[in-house]
Amino acid sequence: MIEKQNTLEWLDFIITIALDSSESEVNTLSGAQYENITQQVQLKKQKYIAYLNNQSLTLASRRKSQHVIKQHYGSLLILLDQTARAASQINPLNTLTASALHITTICVYDLLNFIESSFEEYLDLDDRVPLAYLDQFGKERQLCISRVREELTRRNVDPDLVMILLGSLGADTSNAKIQPTSFRNIFYQREVLRGLEQILSKDQTTDMDHALLELLVYLNFNSRPFINYYTQHLSRRVDSVKPLGEKITQLLLSYKQFNQMHRKQGVKLSPLDSDVQKVISNWFNQEIGYLKEQSRWATTPTESLVPASTEPFKVMVLLSVDQIGLFLRALDALRILKARSMNAVFESIVPFLSTPRKQEISWDSMRSKSYSFEEKDKQTVIKLLESIITWIKEY
Repeated sequence: MIEKQNTLEWLDFIITIALDSSESEVNTLSGAQYENITQQVQLKKQKYIAYLNNQSLTLASRRKSQHVIKQHYGSLLILLDQTARAASQINPLNTLTASALHITTICVYDLLNFIESSFEEYLDLDDRVPLAYLDQFGKERQLCISRVREELTRRNVDPDLVMILLGSLGADTSNAKIQPTSFRNIFYQREVLRGLEQILSKDQTTDMDHALLELLVYLNFNSRPFINYYTQHLSRRVDSVKPLGEKITQLLLSYKQFNQMHRKQGVKLSPLDSDVQKVISNWFNQEIGYLKEQSRWATTPTESLVPASTEPFKVMVLLSVDQIGLFLRALDALRILKARSMNAVFESIVPFLSTPRKQEISWDSMRSKSYSFEEKDKQTVIKLLESIITWIKEY
């Protein structure tokens, strides 16, 4: 049976009784009372951590260990919510009580972090995150991001890569901000931030841009902006070589280096999107095939279908460039359009298209970006196709 002093009753007493804002005594909390409460919080916290460590050693089965750990973790989440509510009801002028509640909140959050770091395998990472926990994590994350941003800037890391990375982790208050909804999402962000701090602690001579790319591939940082950044980074490396044969060699070497990068299994930034490994491997295969095809056709003279002095007729498509690319890829994949390659499909059709926002569309750019798509673009194209089906049925 669990000893009473090793339960969380001491913490519940401090939050619901000792620091209860409805009690008049709190409004006159003395310095001595404040010191006693805060000292007890720190003392009990260390004893509680020792108790949990001992429990993991003494319990006979994994099932019992999981039950105990999940029970304590759930109780701490409830207590964190209680401290948040209590803190919101405190008069700001009541500084000692507010400070005591703040220290208690940090204590509860530290205990949660201890369980997460020591017994993660017992937790259900797909559970939704309570608002009080999310608020504390947000503060922790912003402090870490501020340190990392300052150091990345000082080390002259590519600002575009920094913006993509920290924007996806919630550094900005714009639409790029991600509000975590599960513990899995939060644990992932913590792991990325820990990885960044480890890289920044290395020698000043470290190639930071390359180290960041390796970290994000390792942790399957599968955001669309990062994948586009990485493929463009590879494209610039290939384009720096002039002879076509050397371009293919450079691309094959880059593909080999990419495949040799370490990867952590079972993690990803966005659960709904494809893995970095799959998308970028697809990009490599398409690019290698494209360059080999160019090499075969290099000796064949090509003539423009339209005289140079004549502007080609363009059809305006009321979709975005990415959505058009998805539509054309689907037509090619299903062999509705037949050409010698997917590249030929884009090269033949795209120059004759425009959008409300873009008069001139680069077929090569559309092709290069057509290896991954955002969920909203998929949904837009699906709705369009459903509308076409409805029209045909009613015709």
